[in-house]
Parts: sequence; C-alpha cells; structure tokens
Amino acid sequence: MTTRRIGISLLLSLFFFQGWAVNQSSQMDEWQALQISLKKTKSIQPKNGFVPDESTAVKIGEAAAAAQYGEKTILGEKPFQARLYGETWIVKGTLHPRGALGGTAVIELNKSDGKIAFMTHQY
Repeated sequence: MTTRRIGISLLLSLFFFQGWAVNQSSQMDEWQALQISLKKTKSIQPKNGFVPDESTAVKIGEAAAAAQYGEKTILGEKPFQARLYGETWIVKGTLHPRGALGGTAVIELNKSDGKIAFMTHQY
C-alpha cells in the first residue's frame, strides 16, 4: 500500500470514529436524562411520611425480607403485621402454626423516609 493510500485510509477512519463518537454521546439514555433532571427537582415531603400506614409498612417490610431471605421463606410467614412506635414501624411475619418453635422476619423502618433501620430473622 502506498503512503498516500495509508494516509487516506487513516483519515477516513478518523472521520468515521469521530462521527461514531459524536453519535454515541448525543444519544443519551433515558435513565441518564432522568437522573440529570432530578438534580434540579425538589422531592415531596408527605406530611404523614413516606410510610403513613400499616399497609405501606407491611409491603415495604415484605419486599425487603423477600430480597434478603428468599420469596419462598417469606411466603410461608404471611400475613405480615406492622405496628407504629413513635416514628418507627416494626413489621413482623406470622409463625405457622401459632406457637410453633421457630421465628419470622422482623423489620424496623422509619416512617418519615422509609429507610430500613434494622432487619433480622428470628429462629
């Protein structure tokens, strides 16, 4: 190959690469766009917190426990119940049969922001 052909090939490759790079950077992923837009947005602050009631606390507790201990284990501990103590929800499963030896998942979560403060599985 002549020097001239090599130069032309390199030049064409450079133009192709630049065009490809510009095209890649101009196609923003929708999640990236959302992340950027959220930086300029203020979050809501519900007056009763993000976990305002027992039903919401149970759903969050069950989901977190299933992710940690497995769906099969947590299905066997339903129904879950929750009770509010100050600003903390305590969520627990039901032991079957009642009074049997063993334990269930126990989750504590913050009423105002939904943050899980504690999780264990009592045995």
